[in-house]
Amino acid sequence: MKHIGIVAVTTVGACICANEIVTKYIEINETEMHPEFTIHAFPFALYKEYVLSQDWVSLANLVLESINKLYTSGCKFIIIPSNTPHYAIKDVIARSPIPVLNMIELVSNECVAKGYRKVAVLGTKITMQGGLYKEYLRERGIVAISPDENGCDLINNLIFDYIIPLKKDRHDFADIVAKSVVTRVMFKRP
Repeated sequence: MKHIGIVAVTTVGACICANEIVTKYIEINETEMHPEFTIHAFPFALYKEYVLSQDWVSLANLVLESINKLYTSGCKFIIIPSNTPHYAIKDVIARSPIPVLNMIELVSNECVAKGYRKVAVLGTKITMQGGLYKEYLRERGIVAISPDENGCDLINNLIFDYIIPLKKDRHDFADIVAKSVVTRVMFKRP
């Protein structure tokens, strides 16, 4: 197994990604061992600043700084387990010294493999409303749908105010938001 590099835009996303890697690796290889991986993170406030200003060039530069540190540590490829930085993915891939997985493309391909015709896109407000998945899904004959403005605000607030800062009551709030948003998404027409 190759040494995996994870660019941790959020600690939550990086930990979920690392846990999934370990779980799948153990399942596939029938072993108690896990593959080698290294995680690098800058303070989240740096990423958030570029995301809120939609400064994709600066965001790409920051992600590439992480990639270079991971490359120096011996990583052979990179995973970025966060949607929003993928607005800069083409620039990141073009300038990276090692391969970078395009999560949006992988998710879109998985939607095709599962036979989905319509997919709800949930994430930060810029991910839901900015069309990040739309082109990839449309090329595959899949319609991307998102919640209405209120639903987008609820989910965005959940992410920035509860999930990323790891507030203890985030699970209860997530439940309320999910039920509210799912109801709206189910009845909204693309």
